[in-house]
Amino acid sequence: MIPNIVHFIWFSGPNSRVFGYVNYLAVRAAHDIQKPDAIYMWTNDEDNESPYWDAIRPYVTMKACKPPKIFNGIKLDRPQYQADVVRLRVLRDHGGIYLDTDMLLLKPLTPFMDKPCVMSMESETSMNAGLIMAKPKTPFIQRWLAGLPKAMKKSQSVWAYHCVVYPLELYEKNRDLLHVEPAQSFIPFNFHDEWIYGDLSNLSRLEQSYSVHMYDTYWEGVPYSEILKLNDRYMRSEKNLFTHLFGKYAMPGIKICVYAISKNEEQFVDRFCESAKDADLILIADTGSTDSTVELAKKHGALVPSIHISPWRFDLARNAALALIPKDIDVCVSLDLDEELQPGWREEIERVWQKDSTRLRYKFDWGVGIVFYYEKIHARNGYRWHHPCHEYPVPDRIEEKWAHTDMLLVIHKPDPTKSRGQYLDLLRVSVEEDPQDPRNAFYYARELSFHGMWSESIDACKAYLDLPKANWPNERCYAMRVMARCYAELNDYANALAWARRAVAESPDTREPWCEVAMLAYRSQRWEECYGAATSALKITERELVYTCDPEVWGYQAHDLAAISAWNLGLKEQAIVHAENAVSYAPGDERLVNNLAMIRGK
Repeated sequence: MIPNIVHFIWFSGPNSRVFGYVNYLAVRAAHDIQKPDAIYMWTNDEDNESPYWDAIRPYVTMKACKPPKIFNGIKLDRPQYQADVVRLRVLRDHGGIYLDTDMLLLKPLTPFMDKPCVMSMESETSMNAGLIMAKPKTPFIQRWLAGLPKAMKKSQSVWAYHCVVYPLELYEKNRDLLHVEPAQSFIPFNFHDEWIYGDLSNLSRLEQSYSVHMYDTYWEGVPYSEILKLNDRYMRSEKNLFTHLFGKYAMPGIKICVYAISKNEEQFVDRFCESAKDADLILIADTGSTDSTVELAKKHGALVPSIHISPWRFDLARNAALALIPKDIDVCVSLDLDEELQPGWREEIERVWQKDSTRLRYKFDWGVGIVFYYEKIHARNGYRWHHPCHEYPVPDRIEEKWAHTDMLLVIHKPDPTKSRGQYLDLLRVSVEEDPQDPRNAFYYARELSFHGMWSESIDACKAYLDLPKANWPNERCYAMRVMARCYAELNDYANALAWARRAVAESPDTREPWCEVAMLAYRSQRWEECYGAATSALKITERELVYTCDPEVWGYQAHDLAAISAWNLGLKEQAIVHAENAVSYAPGDERLVNNLAMIRGK
């Protein structure tokens, strides 16, 4: 009898590829369909970083195997050729069932277990080497291995001659040593056929088949091939022949809830729910809407409980919403109704979220030309919201495990008419409750400046800068820039410039403080300092993905200030260059166009 042992081979190194989803499915199908006594993965890379490699570990026994680089003087520079040698040696020594890692079983190979050696045809002139069954030391495998060096030399001119043509030639001389099945038994379609991804009408074409070969080496190189889409979510959501056959092997997916709080935001509901439709649950905790927010959200299938928070504070509202999320949810995506998830968001979360992940850092577009990394996607358990305003999820008796993506997942599309009047009082409460926390201390100081409370904002900025934990240079620089603007509004340009210069010293590798100095120098007609600061700003070309970034300084502003100051210093050529650059950023700006014409002397 052929031993009921399955062998796979996976070699990493030059010309190798990533262990992918189809390869995971091959192992799962072999385990569940054949029910072998063992599955051996012969490999040189037990620490393979593919998530699917980790997924097969419960089903296989890893066998350390060094891929042969030279075989009888023949250089083996491809993992496929290395595996061709190893699989014959493994079958000779151990017997069993060899499967390519893209060969998926449909039913047990029991009818063939009493044969000495089993293969199938591939075409009239070749055999399929992706599924080979053999007893230990069976003569056919031994003769194939003995003739392999000579056959491999011929493969240098005829692709894969040694593993598909040579065994057929060997069989024709030794028919009693090998049982041969028709191609339909093991490879019922060819590499250019993709009807396996069609509807169930093709199911009858597989009635006589024991396996299918997915040709992942070929199809991975074809743009838009269906094989590139395969993942657990695809297997659970798509309805076709392939998912009908193998969907049961999909790993359990994470359950995701998109949650928010709302009040009278009917203009955003449709867009919000449409962007979040791939979530397992959309939960919108309504805080007292009198418009159609609730009705519209329910039409989209959202769960819309009513909550009442008085006196109002955002953290308690978020915590109330979080408490209403079912306990079987794995990942919580916190949004506002005026924020929009981007296409592919769920697939990306599923890709990067690991079993022990608790928090995700992702790109967020603030909606005012600022993109930075955000952190409001978190695990269902172990978090609570903190701060009455500009609330933030904080870990509660857990050790955080961060996942990361560079994908832009969320865009903020705010209503510019929406009042932010309640923010100031809530930020004041936040500072009173947690006076040593620098984050909201700065937000409070900045908010005071938004309300034209210049002296109060200056005092609050100084209080922020004195905090022991206020040590992030970008934010400290931002606070100094806020102070500079407040002093300028009070017509105190000496202090304004002093604080702008301190901002430069705090974070000299960012554009923002240099442009702050240049603008203040422009307003006080300090042309040398204006030109020096503006050109220093332009030397900084890397824009950081942080909320302290000012989009204006990455447009025409620095060139505009450099052009004006250069003109006043008599540097006409430099003034023309900078004025042209300024216009290139905003060709429709009449002031910039007129400045350029004036500088040119027209």
